[in-house]
Amino acid sequence: MQKKKNHHNFLEKIEKFNSNICFVDENEKKTLYKDIIRKSKILTKRLKPRALIFVLISNHVESLTGYIGFLRKGLVQMLLDPKIDINLLQELIQSYSPDYLFLPISRRENFKQYCLIRELNDYKILKSNKANHYTINNDLALLLTTSGSTGSKKFVRISYRNIYENTKSIIKYLNIDQSHRTITTMPPFYTYGLSIINTHLFSGASIVTTNMSIVEKSFWKLMKDQKVTSFGGVPYFYEILKKMKFHKIFLTDLKYFTQAGGALNKNLTKYFLDYAEKNKLKFFIMYGQTEATSRMTYLPYKLVKKKIGSIGIPIPGGKIILRSNNKQNNKSGEIIYSGKNVSMGYAKNCEDLTRADENKGILATGDLATKDNDGYLYITGRKSRDVKLYGHRVNLDELENILMLKGYKCICHGFNGQVVIFHTNKNYEKKVLKILSYITKINMDCFKLKLLKKFPLSESGKILYRSLEKFI
Repeated sequence: MQKKKNHHNFLEKIEKFNSNICFVDENEKKTLYKDIIRKSKILTKRLKPRALIFVLISNHVESLTGYIGFLRKGLVQMLLDPKIDINLLQELIQSYSPDYLFLPISRRENFKQYCLIRELNDYKILKSNKANHYTINNDLALLLTTSGSTGSKKFVRISYRNIYENTKSIIKYLNIDQSHRTITTMPPFYTYGLSIINTHLFSGASIVTTNMSIVEKSFWKLMKDQKVTSFGGVPYFYEILKKMKFHKIFLTDLKYFTQAGGALNKNLTKYFLDYAEKNKLKFFIMYGQTEATSRMTYLPYKLVKKKIGSIGIPIPGGKIILRSNNKQNNKSGEIIYSGKNVSMGYAKNCEDLTRADENKGILATGDLATKDNDGYLYITGRKSRDVKLYGHRVNLDELENILMLKGYKCICHGFNGQVVIFHTNKNYEKKVLKILSYITKINMDCFKLKLLKKFPLSESGKILYRSLEKFI
């Protein structure tokens, strides 16, 4: 590992928290930082630094111990959903040629030709028998997907400095310190879920790791028993909380809660704001993208009521301008963000891992916004064909492609957090929705089928997506 990169390795100095509790598992078993560091060193002892490892990561102590160890050792991690479809996983292996796989025992049988080199309880490190000859850029730390589980081979290249700067910035405005304790409510292969883990590790705080759902009573028991001080969630998470009558739940140790991953509607914002006020808590609304390592803006708590619907102002160290028709515009346009947390660019295969920083600290987000007189931002729409479903960004063209490969000719269009699948074949039934839900791992309720007599086409034969709205 080179000194240049180590300077920004945000987990390099966590030994100073040796005697603090790092993780608490579902059985309320506590593990100290020193034990996590020791186990992660043993786990990574035989691994070569600056190699690519696929990490099928979940909110288990062993899984996160691997993540910490690989980061500290200087391996490049591609973080993946442990439930990823085997065909998609094989395609990624072909494109990226990882040296190692770190996965739960349940996935072992798919990789009999790989050599087992280390294990930590139910997690195994397997080594590829293929000799790799590609080089990896020294600044590269992580590869994160932007598209949930649609099988896109496009990953965001995130540097050590990106993580370091974004983590520091988030800690600053949320005032996270060693006394804090959070609980996992999102998967760690999702940028927002990962940033909550990163900020607490960097601060020497504790993380309660669970894969339980918030509809389970045991989740709330764990939260109360372990004196959790914060949690975060995407809009769908907050919709469920409201249905569960969250206003009747009293959490004595909670200090604040956060929301990102898409716009929260005004009624929900008001509901949780009232809860926060009544219980003397803080509610932070934030906005981010994987391409910016996680967060780009936050809404200071004291202004949430006055600025309902706003995504706030840039995080410490970040800047935003709005651009319309290639000109800077003070009032409306595409959000152009600049900051040290802007990723290096994208990768589609192992050859791209050698690339340097292509974004140079500037990100055209594709999100359209307006700015009020105080400089607070309000998102108005999206330039491209990406939609957010349950906090996952999904590309509509990729969904169409998935269906095409399964023999279905459909057009996908996003409306109000739902994807409408237009088709002209009367025989298409719920099976189409089941296929999409199974492959993407996104709830079937997010998809809706709509029969058309014919697809609206332009004179040049291109689909007129705009004119689909009248058929809803």
